[in-house]
Amino acid sequence: MKNNYKKVSSHGSINIPVAMRREMGIQGGDPVEVSLNNGVVTVSPYMPRCIFCETNDETVIHKLRGKYICSHCAAEAFMKVKEGEV
Repeated sequence: MKNNYKKVSSHGSINIPVAMRREMGIQGGDPVEVSLNNGVVTVSPYMPRCIFCETNDETVIHKLRGKYICSHCAAEAFMKVKEGEV
């Protein structure tokens, strides 16, 4: 894909061209992850991760009170609470 040049708005936002969004599999309203590495800004689709073990296996990730937790860590936390270790 060719480079596109965009201006940054006064609010600090930019528009990602539709061809790039389609290639990345991003649709309007989708969450994205923005990172900075050695002066390069990278935009990628957001993948939820477990707040404890950081797995991003979507088949085991659950949202709880605005945070993500995997089934394994949820079971471990449940057992610790049940046993009174927390």
